[in-house]
Amino acid sequence: MAKLNVSTVFDKPTFRQFLAIVMVLWLGLGGLLAIAIARDSATTASTDPLVTPIFYLILFVGSSLWVWWQYHRHHIELKTLVGKWPHRADLPYLIGLWVLLFMFSLGAFQVSFALLSYVFPEFVTTTLNESLFLGADKTAIPWLYNLLMVLLLVVAAPVLEEFIFRGFLLHRWGSRWNPPIAVLLTSVLFGSLHGNVIGLTMFGLVMALLYFRTSSLGVVIAVHALNNAIAASLEVIMRLTGHSEPTTLEDFRSGIWFGAILLAAAMPFLAKFIRRNWPSRKTPLPYWTNRDRTLTG
Repeated sequence: MAKLNVSTVFDKPTFRQFLAIVMVLWLGLGGLLAIAIARDSATTASTDPLVTPIFYLILFVGSSLWVWWQYHRHHIELKTLVGKWPHRADLPYLIGLWVLLFMFSLGAFQVSFALLSYVFPEFVTTTLNESLFLGADKTAIPWLYNLLMVLLLVVAAPVLEEFIFRGFLLHRWGSRWNPPIAVLLTSVLFGSLHGNVIGLTMFGLVMALLYFRTSSLGVVIAVHALNNAIAASLEVIMRLTGHSEPTTLEDFRSGIWFGAILLAAAMPFLAKFIRRNWPSRKTPLPYWTNRDRTLTG
């Protein structure tokens, strides 16, 4: 077998090419939506909230398929990128790590948005009263909207986001620069694309390090899916128990201390995990770790 040049395998596709594809998909979908809105007969349907999950599913799936196609063209093995589920996966450890991440994310949201509410009260109020799931008064086909939201949150987002951020960008930037920079950049970008920036930046950071630790994208996807499934389940429980009334800013601000306690409780353990699993500049990327195991196994 010919020796591969490790430094050039992930030269293609580039991040700029990926952004271009995302923009083409975004503009294409936006153009179709604009055309639909311009037609009087389609106004109601095109502005239905049902459009949102469909829009994002097409965007996620389309961009991921493009990356997969590029990997196939450049002989990057998807099986090696994903890796194997560890034979001795420490499930209590993974669940404990998820609990800490959930605590940190919830605490970061509570504290950051409570402080933000003094500057942008209307934005925070709107965010607090948004719902993942809608009734018949908000969308024409509520059961389809809610089903698509579950599919998006619990299946599509964990699989496709991890493939893009950890499978693609972590390897692209890790090869171009080095693993520590790639971990930081992918985590900050991941957090920046979500509302809870601080909480989701930490989530992205831990997911990247967990990928280095296990060399298994499947493990990372499973933790991500568990996180989203629990978050969605909590909202369903609140709706079923009648605790989904609008939240006032005063009530929300009063919980800032609870958020601070969650942050204080989770941060020492997460800091320990980060310190123990932080990669060096010479740490091999998960793809190469899995490839070496295949060649020697």
